[in-house]
Amino acid sequence: MARINDAFSTLIDPARRDEYDAMLTGGFATTTVRPHPKRPMQVKLARRLQSHRTPIYAIAFAPDTNQMITSSFDNEILWWDEELKDPIRRLKVESGVVSTLRAMAGDRLIAGGAVETMVSLWDIRNGKVHTQRASDQEWVAAVSLSPDGEHAATGSIHNAMAIHRIATGDTRIEREEHDGSVTAVCWSNDSRVVATGGADNTVKLWNAQNGDLIHTLKAVRSAPTAMCFSPDGQFLAVAAVDLSIRVFSLNKGALEKMMFGHTKPIESLAFHPNGWLFASCGRDGAVKLWNADKGLGQLHIDASANPLLAVEFSADGKYLAAGGLDKIVRVWELNVKEETA
Repeated sequence: MARINDAFSTLIDPARRDEYDAMLTGGFATTTVRPHPKRPMQVKLARRLQSHRTPIYAIAFAPDTNQMITSSFDNEILWWDEELKDPIRRLKVESGVVSTLRAMAGDRLIAGGAVETMVSLWDIRNGKVHTQRASDQEWVAAVSLSPDGEHAATGSIHNAMAIHRIATGDTRIEREEHDGSVTAVCWSNDSRVVATGGADNTVKLWNAQNGDLIHTLKAVRSAPTAMCFSPDGQFLAVAAVDLSIRVFSLNKGALEKMMFGHTKPIESLAFHPNGWLFASCGRDGAVKLWNADKGLGQLHIDASANPLLAVEFSADGKYLAAGGLDKIVRVWELNVKEETA
């Protein structure tokens, strides 16, 4: 009877029915290696970099030079050489915490993070702090930096989403539409849309220019832990506490695929420049590659015995890097063919 009742609940709830249909059409993926025959892929571990002294929190690649930049718990930021072997520059910033990076063209880097009552933002140019700003905001759980380097979006346990100017640190927009803590935030590639995920099990899409709510995605069954837009704006990948990754079609505003594979919470998502491949990493120490278009697991890598906190593709798509509590940045070389019909 309990199973019948659960099935009935699924049938009468459009969101749950769509979610179930997504699973039936290929949304489930195991933790084993499952390369899709039409998308041949070669992945080879190229580097294990051990120059950080504390756990790694963030990884970024410069869009013009492909240079890798990493940061760690002690607020030390490292710029790596072209061969991704040695750091060629170090900078330790003060008065705050660095939990996210955004590399810009022209040797510019935006760094951000939050402590109990303050959001800190750094504009770093040619390896030196150009400006440092702080915004008073209590108990921020998520920080994301816009691709154009102009704004930072934050989510707090007080159900609030806010957008801050990086140049001045002031709060330009603040909204409290979630019915629970805002647990994840990310920007679209054109810096026009902000997505927020909340403990109310919804994802909301916002107009970053005026703060208007564009759409609410309800086909999420637990609080999001990480989110990422595809470069072309076609998909939004959402990882949640239930260990699922849901891929939403932004053109349809609906759930497309649902995938499982991680055994512990997922900490970071990143899309490949080709728009259909994306990566995830989590507290189980695994790095996974997924096909957003087909809802398939592409590859599973047992990378570390410790939790991984950050994953990122290089700007040219040739490298994948991940780091976490073991203080090691692992870099893989990728050979990914273009998507075929």
